[in-house]
Amino acid sequence: MSRENHLVLAVVTAPPGVLLLHRPGETPPAVLPGGRPEPRESPGATAERGCLEETRVRIRAGRQLGRSVVDGIATTYVAARPVTDPPADEVAVSLQVAWYRLEQVDLVLPELWTPVREYLGKALRAM
Repeated sequence: MSRENHLVLAVVTAPPGVLLLHRPGETPPAVLPGGRPEPRESPGATAERGCLEETRVRIRAGRQLGRSVVDGIATTYVAARPVTDPPADEVAVSLQVAWYRLEQVDLVLPELWTPVREYLGKALRAM
């Protein structure tokens, strides 16, 4: 699959919640960090690089949660954790990046792929 038709998103969880990028005035108003893979780059490496570039949060990629194809774009979702856990009460990382509680994710990402939403429910309750 070509780079233009593939996206890798990091599902980063920590005690404060899930890491999302703000997109004021856009729909949806927040998204998971990530990017398009470089040639011969694994999904985990793409998730780690993309998250660092977009959020400045260094992560360690875990297992692939799955892959969905919508409008010809294949999106691979990768579970991840920050290399250094933020304090449990930390909310904003910057003006564009914040940790969201599960109930907030439903408000800003109402069409989040169901397997990712189910993973978040389990992962965040376990913390």
